[in-house]
Amino acid sequence: MAECEECGSRQVEAAVVEGVEVEVCGLCDHVQGEARNVALVAERREAAERGFHRTIYPLVKSLEQVRTFTVDGASAGRPETGEYPFVFLRLAPDGLKDLERLLTSLEMANHHTQRRWVVECSLQRGLLFILRPRFWKPVLAIDAQDIREARADLPLLARTIARDLGLTWWGQGPAGS
Repeated sequence: MAECEECGSRQVEAAVVEGVEVEVCGLCDHVQGEARNVALVAERREAAERGFHRTIYPLVKSLEQVRTFTVDGASAGRPETGEYPFVFLRLAPDGLKDLERLLTSLEMANHHTQRRWVVECSLQRGLLFILRPRFWKPVLAIDAQDIREARADLPLLARTIARDLGLTWWGQGPAGS
């Protein structure tokens, strides 16, 4: 039987937490196991605490690394109701250059996505930018399969933006650098 890395207890058992196989201490509830799985559990718990679906959260985190972006809301979409995935962004006054860089990343990612992703602008208590899939059909014709396909693009978008933030052409790098 494994020993708890946190408290030393031997009451550690295999468990599925947040959909991930890990080990959990029966005494202190410490989660341990493969580092990648433990990190995934932590990320999914953080997403839930912040009110985001775990499917959209990696994209939210990638976008939040941009100093001039503020995520104002996000949804992974709901196939059963026809709500498509989206991220609402607000920009700092000097954020247009970063928006252009985001659009460049999206243009490259769109070669690999199931749906074309775009950024639209709306006036809602100031400028609000909406990252969303384009379906090329009337809103009432968007079905559950369309939403599932758009949702399947979210991990690719998150990885692409996270990768591009570290590249020289992005210009400023991640927040805090």
